[in-house]
Amino acid sequence: MNITKPTEYYKEVASYYDDDARDFEQRYDENPVLKRIRNSFREITERKSFQNILELGCGPGFDVEYFSRKYPESTVHAIDISPEMIELTKKRCEKLGLENVRLAVGSAEDIEEAFNGQKFDLIYVYFGGLNTVFDLGQAARDLKHNCTPDGRMILTFVNRYYLTEIPLWLVKGRFDRAFERVRNRWRGYSDHRKIPSRVLSYGDIRSAFTPEFNIVGKRGYSILYPAWYRSHLLKPLGSKAEMLWKADKKLSGTPFWNTGEYSLYEMEPA
Repeated sequence: MNITKPTEYYKEVASYYDDDARDFEQRYDENPVLKRIRNSFREITERKSFQNILELGCGPGFDVEYFSRKYPESTVHAIDISPEMIELTKKRCEKLGLENVRLAVGSAEDIEEAFNGQKFDLIYVYFGGLNTVFDLGQAARDLKHNCTPDGRMILTFVNRYYLTEIPLWLVKGRFDRAFERVRNRWRGYSDHRKIPSRVLSYGDIRSAFTPEFNIVGKRGYSILYPAWYRSHLLKPLGSKAEMLWKADKKLSGTPFWNTGEYSLYEMEPA
């Protein structure tokens, strides 16, 4: 489907995640790779203090719950394009009696209106939520508008160049999947339901964000350590999996830092 208008585009994205919401929580609970990567994202996010938090692409609210419970003096604002994901987050917060949470349906373009012009000293996006925005440059400008001058962003993206994935698909004879990211034709992880999205290189992100933000930190994930959708490899790898996790951390200080499944960027307003 060739989608050229933001409203049509986001309707497709929302529909995808509404369907995904049905068993999302169960799949996450069964995936140790997702949990480990998420914990690392959180550790980096928590290195500096914050008061007003914004999560873009909150999904079913795992991190909304985490930050609102751990930092009750802060206010956690969360927005997601999927009404079903927001409903899951709402139910999660109501069940736990969390009162320092504000929720809205929408994307980066809707933040100011959704939260009445509130400015945020922490904005985070975990697991590539910005890969599905209609215009990354506009999203960067919207985030700058909604970020305090001394604020900080932790943004993670699905990479265009995931080098270890290419031979894994070639071994299976899937030449279409092996090179689709490099050709920027990637539309999600499933053969059955495609999502409007883009895989992004460091150059793409630097071009979109550096007019508005300085990139002050970077880290790569699943460079050698299995990606979340290959968590079944952890058991046969045994203790070697821990070695691969440590190797990824070391590779994050080299030119290979963004050749894995995800890259994390720490940014501050320019």
